[in-house]
Amino acid sequence: MGKLKVWIMTDLEGVAGVFSFEGHASSKGRWYDLSRRLLTQEVNAAIEGALEVGGSDVLVVDGHGEGGINAEELNPEARLLSGRPLLLPWGLEKGFDAAFIIGQHAMAGVEKAHLSHTESHVSVQNVWINGKKVGELGMIAAIAGYFGVPLVLATGDRAACIEALSIVPGIETAAVKEGLSHGAAVSISPARSRSLIKEKARAALLKKDEIKPYKVRPPVELTVEYTEAYKASAEHLASKPWAEKVDARTVRIRDEDLLEAFGKWF
Repeated sequence: MGKLKVWIMTDLEGVAGVFSFEGHASSKGRWYDLSRRLLTQEVNAAIEGALEVGGSDVLVVDGHGEGGINAEELNPEARLLSGRPLLLPWGLEKGFDAAFIIGQHAMAGVEKAHLSHTESHVSVQNVWINGKKVGELGMIAAIAGYFGVPLVLATGDRAACIEALSIVPGIETAAVKEGLSHGAAVSISPARSRSLIKEKARAALLKKDEIKPYKVRPPVELTVEYTEAYKASAEHLASKPWAEKVDARTVRIRDEDLLEAFGKWF
């Protein structure tokens, strides 16, 4: 196998040992620094696995809102894309052979999905692409697929892994915890999670040619439902000439181009 370019999107809520929004996933949380280290170590495990089977150019995208990667502890073979606003297409336009998602949670509304939400656990209720309800996994897979990059590995809680398999048949997954409720989960140890993720990253790259990029056929219809507390956001978005108000909390964007549609929302 030749040298492979690997793109890694990251989030925090799906990491082993991360248990709460307030204590672990917020910059004001008591265990936030610990959570960032745990995520960075899981990312490093994925990088190590990739490097062992031909990975050579690795770009890590810090996808957690307040920043989840500890740059000092990141594997020196990787580059880091971080900061806000994190504008599309997140470096994917440079061309990659495979995509990973590390530390992912399931979409909003999934039963026994730990810390599940879609884009924001405060403001967004649901998102649909061409009538299909998706979470962040589906959105990321679609954006990677727009550039012809297959999503070959997803790690997170068990519900997120099931979601990934429903979107990308054959994808490698690493379930590092299992939700008992939205706020509670049983997690494997961080050490075990790193071992599992490294193993799955190796397997994912070795089978990358068997996994097809997730493609959304145009025209694209992106529908966003906001929470009741954020109806004003729906009203603001609906005021744009390219948006359509569906109801008091829901807005629809239509475009021939997937990236343009997301750009109008983001």
